[in-house]
Amino acid sequence: MKSIILSNIIICLLIMSSDIYSQKYRLTDREESALITAFEEDSLFADWVENLPDAVKLYEQYKADLLSSDSIWNSNQRKLQKIKDFGCTTKFEFVPLVESLDGNNQFKKAIGVSYLIHTDSSTILFDTGWDEDSEICVFRYNLDKLGENINDINNVVISHNHGDHQNEWKWVTDKSFTNSDNRSLLSGIKIYVPEDTLNLPVKTIYSREPVKISEGVYTTGIIRAPMFFGPAQEQSLIFNVKDKGIIIVTGCGHHTVEKLLLRCGKLTDIPAYGILGGLHFPLEGESKKYMSYFITGKLPWEKFTLADVNKKIELIKKRNLKLIGVSTHDSSVGAIKAFRTAFSKEYKDLIPGEWILVE
Repeated sequence: MKSIILSNIIICLLIMSSDIYSQKYRLTDREESALITAFEEDSLFADWVENLPDAVKLYEQYKADLLSSDSIWNSNQRKLQKIKDFGCTTKFEFVPLVESLDGNNQFKKAIGVSYLIHTDSSTILFDTGWDEDSEICVFRYNLDKLGENINDINNVVISHNHGDHQNEWKWVTDKSFTNSDNRSLLSGIKIYVPEDTLNLPVKTIYSREPVKISEGVYTTGIIRAPMFFGPAQEQSLIFNVKDKGIIIVTGCGHHTVEKLLLRCGKLTDIPAYGILGGLHFPLEGESKKYMSYFITGKLPWEKFTLADVNKKIELIKKRNLKLIGVSTHDSSVGAIKAFRTAFSKEYKDLIPGEWILVE
């Protein structure tokens, strides 16, 4: 009898907590009005969501995810310790293989980003870009045109599970990683992925915590980024360059530059020297409409303005960085111009085929 009563109490508590949960994240009248207006005025948004009830569910899930992501972030930050075996690299050679800016005509254009990075002890491919149809990813075509040897790559790091950064994982089975004998090279490459449920047909390494890639190179660990159409789990790379400091390489910046800098500060006392890659600053009216749907901390119908960009710039300026390069694949012309102006001496355009060397 006691066990039955206890079971009933537990069931009642679960029902009550479920009801409290649903009420907590239920849309307010103002939120519902904003959602309906967006649904009526933004045809692309309406097309993506398909119907209003689904939009309501997405919005409520987003509200819940904002709170849980902050909780996860705070918990993870508390648990992290300073890196003791960081090591360093005297060499840092960085070249975009895929970027939105035009490089030399010999390089193919593609959506997304892909970067090749040389250090003293490793050659890293960071992201792969996106290629609609070919036997190999554009990154491989541009790698060959650059005169780089695919055999030299010993690490592949994918920042997050969006198609313009992992090419729908086609490179796992296509000819992107084959040598001149048409033999796959992936078995000899360490592949670091941002999620543990991908079920890829190759061996991969997933770690929520920061993990050492090679001497002077670590991942940041996974940082969760809540967005209206579903959260992203993103990792970046940090390089300890001898006599310079920490260089951050990021894929899309969904995790926000604030959290990225805080994470680096938590992992090491070595001062930041630079940041290269995607920060996701699509200004309204300058970028494709859907880009604004994936800004962390903003709803699809909320504007992302130059004032928002300038706040990010001021945050970075406080770090006194000596090297800045912002990807054009997810930041608009006005945002890039603001960075070039703010960091006139430090700024480098990220152009396919053009190397950035830190010596």
